[in-house]
Amino acid sequence: MTINELNEIYKNFPHIINKGILIRKIEERLLRLFEEGKLNGTVHTCIGQELIGPIVEHYLNVDDWMISNHRGHGHYIAKTDDVEGLIAEVMGRTTGVCKGYGGSQHLFSKGFISNGIQGGMTPIASGLGLSFKLMKKDNIVVIFIGDGTLGQGIIYEAFNICSIWNIPVVFVLENNQYAQSTPQSLTFSGDIIKRVEGFGMKYFHSDTWDIFDLDTTAKNCVNYTRGEKRPSLLEITTYRLKSHSKGDDNRNTTEIISYNKKDILSRFLTEKTDKISEVLLNVDERISNAVTLANEAPVLENIDQRKENFESANKKEISFIENTKRFNDMIFETLKQRLKSDSNSIFIGEDIQYTTNITPVPYGGAFKVSKDLSQLFPDRVLNTPISESAIIGIGTGLAIGGMKPIVEVMFGDFMTLAFDQIFNHASKFCNMFGKTIAIPLIIRTPMGGKRGYGPTHSQSIEKHFFGIPNLNIVALNYRIPADLIYKSIFKENSPTLVIENKVLYTRHLATKHILGYRILNTIGRYPEILIQPDDKYQPDITIICYGGLLEEVEDAIQKAFYEDEILCEVVCPSLINPINPHTIIESAKKTGKILVIEEGSNIGGFGSEIASILLENNVNTKVFVKMGNNSIIPCSIIAEQNLLPNVKSIYTNIINMCNGN
Repeated sequence: MTINELNEIYKNFPHIINKGILIRKIEERLLRLFEEGKLNGTVHTCIGQELIGPIVEHYLNVDDWMISNHRGHGHYIAKTDDVEGLIAEVMGRTTGVCKGYGGSQHLFSKGFISNGIQGGMTPIASGLGLSFKLMKKDNIVVIFIGDGTLGQGIIYEAFNICSIWNIPVVFVLENNQYAQSTPQSLTFSGDIIKRVEGFGMKYFHSDTWDIFDLDTTAKNCVNYTRGEKRPSLLEITTYRLKSHSKGDDNRNTTEIISYNKKDILSRFLTEKTDKISEVLLNVDERISNAVTLANEAPVLENIDQRKENFESANKKEISFIENTKRFNDMIFETLKQRLKSDSNSIFIGEDIQYTTNITPVPYGGAFKVSKDLSQLFPDRVLNTPISESAIIGIGTGLAIGGMKPIVEVMFGDFMTLAFDQIFNHASKFCNMFGKTIAIPLIIRTPMGGKRGYGPTHSQSIEKHFFGIPNLNIVALNYRIPADLIYKSIFKENSPTLVIENKVLYTRHLATKHILGYRILNTIGRYPEILIQPDDKYQPDITIICYGGLLEEVEDAIQKAFYEDEILCEVVCPSLINPINPHTIIESAKKTGKILVIEEGSNIGGFGSEIASILLENNVNTKVFVKMGNNSIIPCSIIAEQNLLPNVKSIYTNIINMCNGN
């Protein structure tokens, strides 16, 4: 590349070259800061790939979004020009863009967000793009992925849904030919073009060594997605001139040198024309000032851990109101009112629409909760493919876009497929980005057995989600109206997982009395059910349960009272993560005998958490028993009923505990 060619490039792209030089010098300074011990963790630089972000950003509107990954500094600077915020963030300072919470890989600012999980942001980009479409905005989303990400299934779920729903997302594939240190020949099989076109997406291609073609191609790609309201993929062949992270590079040195000679920015920095020398002086001064400011700023030393200020709640006796609606009908009415009252609410999930062939055929979800919602709100009740991970990710993106998403996962067993999107994305965003973002995402799913569905459609796996920061877990029961619980859920600004027991769908709101007992509920955000003997009697044992088990617990304590004159006190919370300890502690102190019942595994589950709460609060327990299911659910309905906690097994445990067995 001659001096004349460089001058011609600079003449046509001064802003792009200047921004590219700024990005390179930031990356080089960050590497030096790491060597000096002023950075912790890791730094993934984009040296060799710096021109991509500025060229793509040049064709974006101010309200378009860029979404990135672990190698996102260049994209961030291209979008925001926030040198000071980036350097302070990577140095862990409270003046950083995310106040030191996010560091190098986790950045959030107006119109920009990044996270380090490969491919994990693609459904979130899809959800954000869907929010633009539903709000009738002319904005698009650009998301950057690497060629190593082509091995992740989640990106194909995102491709598929974006194409089906005509979501305006540009997927920019930065193909630097290596997944960390492994060459693409060992990680990729097939044809990228055919994969992309197989999803009905438009494919574009360029490279970073022909800036004129890259500029034209990026413009055409962005204009296509904006104009056609369709997803596209722009593959950019490039080369990373530095290691994947810091110094872990085992690539061939000769190969690196050859690409360095081809690199446009390297050529500019080698020749150092008068104009480039002037740019470098300004860039170096700005970066040095940013480092100085960061050094003078406080280091983030402590972060706030989630602490619920639970207080002992007032209680009142339940007024028994006759209700002819089953629980699935109650939930349906609640969702209908939500969609009617809030135009930003949206409901997505598998098989929740009326299916259409020649004439509409009602289906309304596996448990008939959604019924005809898709006819009442056709733009905001959407069928998804079988893509649980993408469904949750899209819900998160919708929340970032200002919507109020309700997501249904058809069976709770399938929640394992979405674990990454909940654990590494939706729940972390609230804190990871300096507490500047809300994710009001509601995830509804049926849990539990006793329907004969067998090992993969009958489990209660909610324990695997206990303890996830910022994730509320709520379990419905047949004593508290569904709409009352959902009114609280609708007010949350962080994700909520709603457990709806399958058997509960067929039940009505309970109106039956229990002889010898009074039934109360606590007054508060998430009411608890408290069943206790009349005031003149002292309970013998405390039973703690949640969700669909409440009905069988009631039958068991009635049997124990009739046949053995044993009195129990039952605590049934609706919020099971985090757990309000007060009512549980108050009851346990009365009896000293605790029976905790859950449908899922009791190893490291709800019962273990109750035991921990009692121990931490110095509650002296004489007997503590956990009931659960530590096996797989059999298809035989008889075997299933015998395996899961039932009236007979609960009653037997009550008798044994009170008899000292």
